[in-house]
Amino acid sequence: MVPRVAFLYPGQGTLPREIVPANAELESLYRIAAENGLPLRDWISTGETKRLARTDAAQPVILLDSLARTAQVRAAGVSPHAVAGHSLGEYAALVAAGVVTAEHALRLVLRRGELMSRVTGGMVAVVKLDLGAVRSLCHEIGSEVHVANHNGPTQVVVSGSSAGLAALVEAVARRGGHGVPLQVSGPFHSPFMRPAEAALAPEIDGTPFSAPALPVVSSVSGAAESDAARLKTLLATQMTSCVRWLDVLDALVAMRTTHAVEVGAGSVLTGLGRRATDRIQFLTYKEVIDGAL
Repeated sequence: MVPRVAFLYPGQGTLPREIVPANAELESLYRIAAENGLPLRDWISTGETKRLARTDAAQPVILLDSLARTAQVRAAGVSPHAVAGHSLGEYAALVAAGVVTAEHALRLVLRRGELMSRVTGGMVAVVKLDLGAVRSLCHEIGSEVHVANHNGPTQVVVSGSSAGLAALVEAVARRGGHGVPLQVSGPFHSPFMRPAEAALAPEIDGTPFSAPALPVVSSVSGAAESDAARLKTLLATQMTSCVRWLDVLDALVAMRTTHAVEVGAGSVLTGLGRRATDRIQFLTYKEVIDGAL
């Protein structure tokens, strides 16, 4: 049977530690980032992880790393029948599907990272409790906390203020769960991001979108999307919308996906996928480059 492969693109938590060989187009994109005060290649080469971990730098460097790895995976003879991205990763997915150009994606992500870095707050990953239980706790605590990511049957991420998240961690422990603060600078995918989302929306609206060459499974809708206008609308609401990653995986299963490749520097999405379903074989970038597919 011919494999039906999905490319999965990680979000902000996966920073590259080395420079993947880039083509001429990507070299020009690194120059654009440098012109915007972000010499990303230099920071990777010198191991300046603190600078790279800043939201305004992490987002473009992860995008460019994902695009470089896409070229490498394609060069290894692997092509996708569908793509999906976790939050930030959706921009790389849109490039891979031919919806936006790499340069347009970079310019949007440069602005996105700048805007999101201005919002204070944080995120906590809750494990051992399901979505219903976490939603109930958020309702009890109030408007200072919101479900941000549904990553797996018992892995839910919550965004909120410092006080709200502290209360959540205590409440989660009382229910037998565990709350792990994430190394991010803001309460992403929550109503706290409305000002940033509103500021980015006109730039998304002004960016040319083409019909996708293959399905894009949106983390906002949790479904396969094939209409350019619909993809633009979904992207414009992404910053305040919950990342419906478990729904994304369910959609890929329904599309008869046999393999899913994490086209990024780490294995976060691979781990989430393996814990969520055994109907897809999840592979890291390195495994594919080493010939596992």
